[in-house]
Amino acid sequence: MKFDVIVIGAGPAGSAASLLASKAGLKVLTIERGPEPGSKNVSGAMIRVSEIAKVFDTSNLPAEREVKKIKLMLSSKNGDVSVEASPLTKLVTVSRLKFDKFLWQQAENNKALLIPKTTALGIEKDSSSYKVITDRGEIEGDKIVLAEGVNSLLSMKLGLRPELSPESTVQAIKEVYSLNKEEVSKRLNLSSDDGLAWRVISNSPVPYAGFLYTYKDSISVGVGIPMQELIERKIRPYEILDEFEKKFGITELVKGSSLREYSAKIIPEDGFPKWRACKEGIYAVGDSIGLVNPLVFNGIGPAIISGSIAGTAVTESWSCQKYVSELYNSREIKEIAKLRPIESEMLGKGYLSVYDDMITNLIESWISGDLSEVSQYKSQFPSMIKHLLMLWGSMI
Repeated sequence: MKFDVIVIGAGPAGSAASLLASKAGLKVLTIERGPEPGSKNVSGAMIRVSEIAKVFDTSNLPAEREVKKIKLMLSSKNGDVSVEASPLTKLVTVSRLKFDKFLWQQAENNKALLIPKTTALGIEKDSSSYKVITDRGEIEGDKIVLAEGVNSLLSMKLGLRPELSPESTVQAIKEVYSLNKEEVSKRLNLSSDDGLAWRVISNSPVPYAGFLYTYKDSISVGVGIPMQELIERKIRPYEILDEFEKKFGITELVKGSSLREYSAKIIPEDGFPKWRACKEGIYAVGDSIGLVNPLVFNGIGPAIISGSIAGTAVTESWSCQKYVSELYNSREIKEIAKLRPIESEMLGKGYLSVYDDMITNLIESWISGDLSEVSQYKSQFPSMIKHLLMLWGSMI
């Protein structure tokens, strides 16, 4: 059987592409390596509902908790600074297994077909269509959407992107601790179904970003560390996670709970527009082209937006030029593309650690009424102004 579109991957980006194409009346087949959508991303994440609602019906969204407070903490050898704020937009935590199945169901309701437990091994171009070679046989389709995720082997084989390198990747690891609903609320001083999220930036013992999310009956904690730092300093990722949990009282917070999940993944710090997003009827989306916004820790929103654009691209047979142009026209994706230069500079030259140290020191000096510490950072001011201007440029 020949399909109009073959989507490889049933994550948020793949489901968005499948939904848009099937809504337009195309015959869509989606291939998924796992036994069901979301099974490769078992635990959860925090999502912005307004972004999901641009593509999917969110009226029955399987949310765990609505995040009412976000706590930002900066930590350095000089001390810690923390700020709490309420989000301006609706944020919720979701279980990826439930969330991904919820998204896929909407594509399936529009007659998209899913084949799980199937791995795509290669793509061959025929005269006017493509042949996708899988571990269960061959499938023919007119157009392809690559929603493989970060380990995008087909995209590499097709020359759309290079292999990942330590200089441009972050190693993320996460643990999920099970508690009952009342204990989660009690231990984090939450009322009813309210949720809380932490964002932590630290430079000790290496620069890293930490997080904590609350779900109905569990707490998820994790860290993301530049891969190059781990290699150069010969530190294992779990050592940083252990340090994070001890320093911020998480070890005590989850005492008596059971460890439900331990997972790890690579996050690319490079990608579109440096990586190609399209090639002769093949459109890459989401993590396949590194669409993660490091500033706001957001990968699912941009993945869904890019998937919806690819869904329209296959429906209307867009050229690659048109597809790339439409990606750029999306606010969520344009922001990621414009952040690439500052992201590379902050990670590659160690500025993240310098600024973390400087901000905590200056705030503590200000609170103490002694601003003499300011002078030691005078040499950093030109680079700081440059980075602020780069950051401002990425926002407008």
